[in-house]
Amino acid sequence: MLRRLCLTLALLPVVLAPALAGAAQQSPQDLVKDTTHEVLAALEAHKQEIKGDPGAVYRFVSDLVLPRFDFQLMSRFVLGRHWNDASAEQRARFVEEFKGLLIRTYGTSLSEYSNEKVKFPPMNADTSRGRVTVPTEIVRSDGPPVPVNYSLYKNDSGEWKVFDVVIEGVSLVQNYRSSFGDEVSRNGLDALIKRLAERNAERGVPG
Repeated sequence: MLRRLCLTLALLPVVLAPALAGAAQQSPQDLVKDTTHEVLAALEAHKQEIKGDPGAVYRFVSDLVLPRFDFQLMSRFVLGRHWNDASAEQRARFVEEFKGLLIRTYGTSLSEYSNEKVKFPPMNADTSRGRVTVPTEIVRSDGPPVPVNYSLYKNDSGEWKVFDVVIEGVSLVQNYRSSFGDEVSRNGLDALIKRLAERNAERGVPG
C-alpha cells in the first residue's frame, strides 16, 4: 500500500503540467513544484468524483498525466534488448498498453491519498545538459520522509519530459524492466502485451 501511495504522490507533480505549457522558461524544479501545488488542489476538488467513479479516475489520469511522460523512451528502457527485437507494430502496442498499466496503477492509488505533503530539497543540477534529476520528499505522519526523484530530459521541442521516477532508491523503469524481462524471456513479447491489454480492458482503461 505504501509503495502505491508513494507512486501516486510521485506522479502528482506532472498531472497538471499541461496547464503550465506556456511556461517554457520554467526550470524543471519550478515546474514540479508549481504543478504539485495545483494537483493537490485539484485532488481535493475532485475527491467525491474520484471516489464514486473509477472510470472518471482513469479519464482524469489519461487526459492530464500522459502528456508529461515520454512513454516511447520509457518503453524502450523497460523492454531493454527486447525492444530491439520487437517489430514496429509490437513496439506501438506495448507503448499503448504500458500507458494503460500506469493509468490503472495511478488511478487505483488515488483513493489512498490522504493529504500527505511534498517537500522540495535544494537542486543544484546543470539544466544546460538537457537531463536533470528533481528531488522531492513525501512527508508522512507515521514515518520518515520518502525520497522521490524525477528524471527529466529536454526533448527537441524544448519541453521537459519525465522518463523515470525513483522512489526510495527504486526506479520505476528498472522495476518493470526486471519483471517484464523475465516474462518476455519465458512467454514472448506478444504474451506480455496480450496480458496487459486484457487487464486494461477489464478495468475500463481508455485506449
